[in-house]
Amino acid sequence: MRNSSLYFRPALFAGLILAIVNFAPGLDLVNCFCCAGLFVGGVLAVLFFRMDVPKDYTIMNIDGFYLGLWTGIFGAGFETVLNITIGPYVADIKFQMIKNLLNRLLAGQQMPAGLMDQLSQAIAAAKRPGLADSLLSFFLIVIVYSVFTIFGALLTTAFIQKRRVTHQ
Repeated sequence: MRNSSLYFRPALFAGLILAIVNFAPGLDLVNCFCCAGLFVGGVLAVLFFRMDVPKDYTIMNIDGFYLGLWTGIFGAGFETVLNITIGPYVADIKFQMIKNLLNRLLAGQQMPAGLMDQLSQAIAAAKRPGLADSLLSFFLIVIVYSVFTIFGALLTTAFIQKRRVTHQ
């Protein structure tokens, strides 16, 4: 039986990096590319784990699964805390970035009716997160983050296993 406490430190660091990338205005757009930021969180967890274990330790798929799962959970927790504490202060910055991006994408064309009103309402809601909204958001984020971080961790684990077999 593997020692499951080995997963926590790498997943904690990878989850923190993941949360910062997903929260930071502008940097959060990396997830527009097939949730690349979440995928990288799983990759980082496996790489950090590999640094923590002895060289003769064989990293298996189950390690990748648990690392991805814990990274998703920790990342969702960190991001929820960031959204509650700092989120209201950066909401206007994110709104302005989205507005500028839409203006550039539409290149002078008329914006769909009501789009700016919906964005304004979303930003206003982000400025006053309630406990129920934050908890619901946390549980939904845990699911999405875990799926993509598990995927990234499993692919990285498989890559490490393949390299190890070909180099022996």
